[in-house]
Amino acid sequence: MGLIARSSESNTSYTQVPVGIYKAVCIKVIDLGTQRQEYNGDVSWKRQVLIIWELPEETNEGVPMTISKFYTLSLHEKSNLGIDLTAWRGRAFTEEEKAGFDIGNLIGIGCTLNITEGKNGKSRVNNIMPLSKADVLPPIYNDKVLFLIDDYTNNKTEVFNQLSEGIRNIILRSKELENKDIDMGDGGNGTSFDSDDIPF
Repeated sequence: MGLIARSSESNTSYTQVPVGIYKAVCIKVIDLGTQRQEYNGDVSWKRQVLIIWELPEETNEGVPMTISKFYTLSLHEKSNLGIDLTAWRGRAFTEEEKAGFDIGNLIGIGCTLNITEGKNGKSRVNNIMPLSKADVLPPIYNDKVLFLIDDYTNNKTEVFNQLSEGIRNIILRSKELENKDIDMGDGGNGTSFDSDDIPF
């Protein structure tokens, strides 16, 4: 019998968030470090973050579902993070805020997410809006997490060790950790990623 290749079934047990509009709360902000990006043969390095939301009213077997989105760490008005945070806050950033806005402060803050179908049929965060004044969110179910890559480089690995294997592997590919003696599992080639790559 030959060596047969088949599509991976590793993610079939992961339940997608259905398309729709949901009340949500930010539960995790994860610093992924400076990641290698390649587009049309051009290579660049960009600081990346991952934001994860809990959807308290959309559950799977009684547990609130979560959804995430990758961002380049930039508040430029045309950046995805700048656009989404402006919409979430309902106002533009001042020049003073642009000089240093701590996105870790998003943890615990509610919003409204518009979830649409992305590539390969996977759910994605398309738009973020403020909650209405009448909206009340229940207590957060999942743990709140703020991970900073500086903590890892300073040997504070407790939070890192609580992250999923997929997220840890991305962090280990960062430029900040390229000189660390770590088995990154992919030969250290800096494979690029996007928001459809990792289930949570």
